[in-house]
Amino acid sequence: MKRQTDATSTINFSQKNNSGQMFLITISMIYMSILLCNAILTNRYVGTNEMFLLGGSLTSPFIFIFCDIVAEIYGYKIARYLIWSGFIGQIIFTLICQFIVNAPHPEVLTAASANAYNSILGYSLFRINISGFAAYMIASLVNAKILTRWKILLKGKKFWLRSLGASTFSEALYTIIAIIMMQLNTIPNHDMFKVILFSFIIKLIYSALFAFPANCLVNYIKKISGVDTFDLQENYTPSKFLRNKGDSNAISDR
Repeated sequence: MKRQTDATSTINFSQKNNSGQMFLITISMIYMSILLCNAILTNRYVGTNEMFLLGGSLTSPFIFIFCDIVAEIYGYKIARYLIWSGFIGQIIFTLICQFIVNAPHPEVLTAASANAYNSILGYSLFRINISGFAAYMIASLVNAKILTRWKILLKGKKFWLRSLGASTFSEALYTIIAIIMMQLNTIPNHDMFKVILFSFIIKLIYSALFAFPANCLVNYIKKISGVDTFDLQENYTPSKFLRNKGDSNAISDR
């Protein structure tokens, strides 16, 4: 199977082999589902009075894991498109929720039920989505950029190590910005640092546990689909990192 080395990250799928497209669609659907879970569960705190974290902290690591998978296989351009599309989809979901929870309702829907919907899907969800935008966009784009650039330096090897390193930095950035912006007037200031630290530790554990399974999945998709994009950039990539090995799986020196 031919390894793709397109500098512009454009994917050209064979008409006889649509598995690359199928994998991308499946991963994108899972990615979108996790985004919605992350937004909805953020205000559901988990733990005790002494030590707790946001419910979204248990799902957000998967955002970076699946973003890493897409960036590794399909390139930075596709990963960036996935990130922006995911945010637009989340905005649409949030706006629909705002319309429904604020619409008139009959007496058959009790006030308690209406308040429950409003508490989860109302203004708080809108605030989380908007306030988390900066943290999510910055961290995700930085994560994808680091991963794809390290891919050039390591000639496509050691995805698990590159993913772990990129996710560690990006999740720290995301955790600090997101929790401060989302919970500034909700969580007492003396608990803010503990929540940030505890959430980051949980994310580090997730990243370590799922690094190897993600690596296996990446290798499987590459093998089945034949897609493996390298984001070659003349102003970034020295020629010494792009030596032609003389076989069909080598990275072309451009």
